[in-house]
Amino acid sequence: MDSLTFRAATLDDAEYWADVWTSAHPFAVDPVDTRYWWSQPQRTYLSRQFIVARGGSRIGVGQIEHQNWDLVPGRFGTVGAEVLPEFRDAAALDAILSELERRVVAEGATRLASRANEDDALKIGVLRSRGYAEDRRGKRWTLDLVANRERIARMTRESRDRMRRDGIGILTIDRDRDPDKYRKIWRMNDEAVPDVPSTIPHINETFDEFMAWCRAPGMHEDRLWIAREGDDIVGVSVLEYPPVRGTVGTAWTGTARRVRGRGIARALKCETLAQAAGLGVAVVRTSNDGANDPILHINATMGYVPATGSIEFLRDA
Repeated sequence: MDSLTFRAATLDDAEYWADVWTSAHPFAVDPVDTRYWWSQPQRTYLSRQFIVARGGSRIGVGQIEHQNWDLVPGRFGTVGAEVLPEFRDAAALDAILSELERRVVAEGATRLASRANEDDALKIGVLRSRGYAEDRRGKRWTLDLVANRERIARMTRESRDRMRRDGIGILTIDRDRDPDKYRKIWRMNDEAVPDVPSTIPHINETFDEFMAWCRAPGMHEDRLWIAREGDDIVGVSVLEYPPVRGTVGTAWTGTARRVRGRGIARALKCETLAQAAGLGVAVVRTSNDGANDPILHINATMGYVPATGSIEFLRDA
């Protein structure tokens, strides 16, 4: 077998990258969104993408990423590899992962992470053969908005009544006149994000990184829902609408710790779903850590059904 070559990916490779990942992923990867994120400056998370070729022809892609280790304890490095279906075998995946591991360890990683879809026996077998062990499960869900339209409409009405009684304002961010609204969400996220179960330590993003997320191609101000209690923004939920291909999906739902248990996350998610149904969206998706019981419960009551999940693997470098 010819040896593999690795070339640093450029913005012009974003479409190919998205095509390769779409070929092996339960949800399509959008090329416009991919190109956008590759163009953004990085501070808290550092990543490098590679185009993998054999015999002069592209066969797949690779990626290494890790947190800025000056900002967080531990030196976790994540490696990701995918190969076009006609070239996808254990030998190719193993060779790509081996080179990616070598590179991220050379940058200083002491623990390695990688992921596979739970039904991908080939990649799971390769990872296990390389010494990885399962660490966490990620749950993915889909919701048929056509079949569940009345359920979502009823839950939305009930949530609106509860929020009015409780003095919580629910609105889209484009209708909010507070000049500090984005900074308030950013600060609230610093509290909400660390509560998402994870083995790899969370790291607070900068305000500029947060704004880059808000301005991503699939995000829209009139579809980003917030919850207000007085001067405070205490919750947020937003669906991301892929500009070229893919399934509309939850980008983030979070609430301030002090308001949890009051139905705010449910109310926000209801608004995003009712809005999507009104826009003609037929199916939406979401994903959550398998240990995030509160949000998993909300998903189930809304009519979401399980889709192919993911497995995160870890090993020492």
